[in-house]
Amino acid sequence: MAELAPVYLVSGEDDAKIDAWRARVKRRAEEENGPGGLESIDARAEGPDAVAAALATLTFGTGMRLVMADGVESWKAGDLEPLERELSAPPPDTVLVLIARGKPPARLAKAVEQAGGERREYEPPKPWELPKWAAERAQEEGLHLDKEAAKRLVERAGTSQQRIAREVEKLAILAHPETTLSAEQVERVVTGEPGGQAYDVADAVVAGDVEATLRLAERLTTGTGEAPSRLLYPVMRRLREVNRAVELLEAGVSERDAAAALGSPPWVAKRTITAAKKADRSALARAISVMAQLEVDLRNGELSDEHTGVTVALARAAG
Repeated sequence: MAELAPVYLVSGEDDAKIDAWRARVKRRAEEENGPGGLESIDARAEGPDAVAAALATLTFGTGMRLVMADGVESWKAGDLEPLERELSAPPPDTVLVLIARGKPPARLAKAVEQAGGERREYEPPKPWELPKWAAERAQEEGLHLDKEAAKRLVERAGTSQQRIAREVEKLAILAHPETTLSAEQVERVVTGEPGGQAYDVADAVVAGDVEATLRLAERLTTGTGEAPSRLLYPVMRRLREVNRAVELLEAGVSERDAAAALGSPPWVAKRTITAAKKADRSALARAISVMAQLEVDLRNGELSDEHTGVTVALARAAG
């Protein structure tokens, strides 16, 4: 079994890889010490002093001791001294794993380095890399998604890796015993989050399709426990993306250059350009104005019934 460093600092925003790291640590701890062998500390609730105290506590175990603190990004540099003292002479046969969901304190990283530890940084896939990531995750579940199906999955589920992973697991269960799904099948099954599917609502607004706008909005808000106002920001963002594309095209920019200027993943940019070519500039400006007024009304608490207010605003924007 590979020799372990006395301390590891695992950080970044790739939750999937960090969770996989957590799972490996837990598995290693249980192999060494049986069920419950991992000593886990919630660093958001307990500070560096609690971890230092855990390291200083004597145990009667005979195997490798593993202690994990998740959430150390919340620690303040000024509170690190007790842990720094413990790390200056790490206890034998003990491995400390520190997990930061994002960027860890620089002083903590330095303490880990001085203790002879290792850093592992995991950054999330870029937006344009998510379909490939989704396809690889599906492969792990025994499900094949071609390029278009993987793109459709990301479009529908949004950019959260955790949500994409959950949707992949759901697809694998629903597809059984089949092992391949088309883009059309993915679109029918994946529900995703309101933020991701709000693009569908916005596209219906851009197209001036009141019926589709209200039908989609109702589906995303009824019985979900989510406030209808959650549709506001993704719809507004989408409207502005399409408006920007219209401006570029009307300025004589080629479709290829306009797509590049949008800064979106290629398949999203292509969809935006397609919507912009069909959009009415004045109707688009009116829709943005209506949604901006809705934001003002929501902020000022001027809507007695949020659901009705959002519904009326969407109907006016599309109409």
